[in-house]
Amino acid sequence: MRRSAVMFVALALITGGCSASPSASSPLSAALAAAPADAVEISFTDWSHVDDGDLAAAVREGLADDTLTRSAVAPQAAQWEEVFGFSPQDLAWEAGSLTDSGSSLAVGWSSSLGPERITDALEAAGYERDGERWRLGEDAPLPAALAASMTVAEVDERSRTLRAASDDTALEGGLSARRAVRDVVAAVGEVPAAMLLQRGDRACATAGVSGRGGQVAEQGEAAAERAGGLAEPTWAARAVGEGTFTVALGFSGPGLATGQARVRERLTTGPFIGRPGAVTDVVTDADVTVEENVTRLSFTRRDGGPSLMDSTGPILFAGC
Repeated sequence: MRRSAVMFVALALITGGCSASPSASSPLSAALAAAPADAVEISFTDWSHVDDGDLAAAVREGLADDTLTRSAVAPQAAQWEEVFGFSPQDLAWEAGSLTDSGSSLAVGWSSSLGPERITDALEAAGYERDGERWRLGEDAPLPAALAASMTVAEVDERSRTLRAASDDTALEGGLSARRAVRDVVAAVGEVPAAMLLQRGDRACATAGVSGRGGQVAEQGEAAAERAGGLAEPTWAARAVGEGTFTVALGFSGPGLATGQARVRERLTTGPFIGRPGAVTDVVTDADVTVEENVTRLSFTRRDGGPSLMDSTGPILFAGC
């Protein structure tokens, strides 16, 4: 049965009117702290969800169930293990970030690794120490797909984090200082297996129908108008967990968030515009709530459905 509950819930998780945020010790908290302050998109992967058996099989399974779709490391998993000397399965989490001018990749390592193992891995991968940072050498064996976001790196032993970036500027963290970001991530709930966090305009571009042209754009625009009209969020997240799919969208105020909850709930049934079949062929049991400025839609995710994390197909209720 489809559950529908559009309601306003005032956050009382933190006293004094402050916004909720991920636990300071959580992988999401570490990932947001490592992401550049001017990031416009963050792809988070919780590697603890990945099977610790055969690496190739684990990656195939993760890509099939959408938990590794956002990972930059997964497609290069074998090369990562060969170059760094340890498997990506020894990572705790991964967060790839895009800014308007660069990119970065942060990984948290698990208790199976120590900081000396990480610095040894950097040397093996062709990095050279430069004060507190490491710089990739000219003849380094790192795959080009990773090297572009790992030109310079630094190791934070306290947080068990390796931060790498395309340049020194992109290496500076600080995204977690943005309240709008913290609010949206907090609304996702417990740490997901994978999450795509985007500034509003990028969320609209990847999940919406504007600019796609043809019948998809026409159908999407008509459906959005019938539902009441879609507003651009400040930030948006979509996340997958064990059999779940969650969308969280931040807006400028509670009134807009409540109105958008009603609009987006209406788009959780009917044809899945831009994809085969109906929305309920892919996700069911829509539960729609509002927490202060954030609209949250959570679903049960059907097995074997299309990817909801790859940014290539529209998801109208998550876009604009």
